[in-house]
Amino acid sequence: MRVEYSGKNLTLTQALKDKTAKKLEKLERFTGADSTAHVSVEVERHQHRIDLVIRATHDRVFKATSAADDVYGALTNVVDAIEQQARRDKEKRIRRGSRKRVPGSPETVGTEEPEEEPRKKVGKGTSVVRRPDLFVPKPLSLQDAVLLLEERKVPALVFSEAEGNLSVLVRRSNGEIFLIEPQLAK
Repeated sequence: MRVEYSGKNLTLTQALKDKTAKKLEKLERFTGADSTAHVSVEVERHQHRIDLVIRATHDRVFKATSAADDVYGALTNVVDAIEQQARRDKEKRIRRGSRKRVPGSPETVGTEEPEEEPRKKVGKGTSVVRRPDLFVPKPLSLQDAVLLLEERKVPALVFSEAEGNLSVLVRRSNGEIFLIEPQLAK
């Protein structure tokens, strides 16, 4: 983070600059490494006032002002205020970003659980749940089906082999994968 300093009615010591740089380092996880900060320190009637403006990545600007009898106390208060703003902004961006994901897109494949449809009653005591992510309509080889099962992180996968036979791959709770090949009545 690049830091610019300005002072009014006092001289900025190297110790104050070092302390400010150290405090601003913890903000880099929220603002990004290529952000810039402007620290303005002012003394008026024995009251130290610090204005801090950070221009972060994602076109974000964080501003805070604090006044205290001690310059280091004002610095702590202003950095805490910026950290709180940045944390809220980051959480908001994460929440909004998760809503914008499209299921099946390359960045979300295997990251979310598929939404289940409500159970439908078929007969006495039986119900059916439709899970379209468990069936692959195009023919696959056994190796491709195993890779797809691993990628989708689903408990089972129904697929058709090149010959047209339906097969089922099932993952047990211990991680073992086995193949079920149904015998069709002739």
